[in-house]
Amino acid sequence: MSGALFIANARLIDPASGMDREGDVRIARGLIDALGTGLSPEADDTVIEADGAVLAPALIDIGARASEPGRSGIESLDATVRTAAAAGVGTLVLSASSGSGLIRPEDMDWISYRALQAPVRLMGAARTHTSSGDMAEIGLMLRAGAAMVSSGGDILADTRFLRNLLSYASTFDALVGLSPEDIHLSAGTVAHESAMAVRLGLSTRPGLSERIGVERLAVLAELTGARIMVEEISTADGIEAVRAARKRGLDMTASTPLTHLIFNEVDTGNLDPAYRLEPPLRSEEDRQALLAGIAEGLIDVIASAHTPVALEAKANPFSDAAPGSANLEALIPVLCTLDADGQLPLMAGLKALTANPAELLGLPQGRLVEGTPADLVLFAPDMPNVYGREGLESPAPTAFAGRRLQGRVLMSVVDGAMVYARPGFAE
Repeated sequence: MSGALFIANARLIDPASGMDREGDVRIARGLIDALGTGLSPEADDTVIEADGAVLAPALIDIGARASEPGRSGIESLDATVRTAAAAGVGTLVLSASSGSGLIRPEDMDWISYRALQAPVRLMGAARTHTSSGDMAEIGLMLRAGAAMVSSGGDILADTRFLRNLLSYASTFDALVGLSPEDIHLSAGTVAHESAMAVRLGLSTRPGLSERIGVERLAVLAELTGARIMVEEISTADGIEAVRAARKRGLDMTASTPLTHLIFNEVDTGNLDPAYRLEPPLRSEEDRQALLAGIAEGLIDVIASAHTPVALEAKANPFSDAAPGSANLEALIPVLCTLDADGQLPLMAGLKALTANPAELLGLPQGRLVEGTPADLVLFAPDMPNVYGREGLESPAPTAFAGRRLQGRVLMSVVDGAMVYARPGFAE
């Protein structure tokens, strides 16, 4: 059929089924038309030679922020979706804290409008609360297309409010993302509690703050029957609390930030504000626990935690610097690096960025199966990558700057259309 795209000689990885084999894929009418070994393109197909590169479902990223101080929402969003396409992301679920907060159905209508021109599928998370602390219009936002409900990184301290919120959200069977911290232990802190942080004179929070937060959410899940995703979990204590909740039969899932899979508190030792993150970087034992949690399935989702901030907001002493890092384009390189180092199998990492978020949000993409949406990423897992040397789409500061990684995105396909190709590839 005219206009079809044929990708030949790829390493096909489908985390949903565990498939990992050589083969070809033909894309037509926005769908995966055929998939197998020894396929032949039709006469008018556009043929892409993969030469053994990995072809997998395009990534689904939950929680990227699309605003930056000093820039308008539209400019910021345009930059973010371009970066997402270059990162191999096919579906971008914007954080509820994007812009001034996604708190009205009109915000979802605006995202739907912007999605018409975006190179990737664009959705938003409905924020749980307004700036005055009232419950946001989450029911109307869900009807307007919100992918889920989220506190946007804020800790909701009022337990009665949180109970009412979860009870209401459960009537829509909505996934609710919540930050797992004790507000009194975490308020005003910038670092993980450790001997090193004390020597540096930083205000610290213990890992138990996260455990307390998860256990509180588990009790509320039991009380309300809500579907809760513990957002950006970062400690071994938090993971064990999730394990305990699941043993009790509670519908609790968890995500973890990309940065915390490769960095630890030692990276903050020279007080470089690039590593001022929220949650703060944790111990090496915590990092290892996160990787084991992904491999075991206790952590369902890897989130880019993409939080672009202005250069001037980072150009401050560590404790005063704005938390955040532009991480989208590090997704594939980090997965490839962890796989090469024997720390996290590529299949497990990809599953937490494709099939798992697709299942949680009820999306048809995220799978490499005939008849499913043709949202795909082609990448070279062994290609050296000194992060930032080739010019990033996102100009915002990043903790990954200059980091020696491996793996590069060669091509991104969304809804059957090529939305990104690495310079020099597919020409």
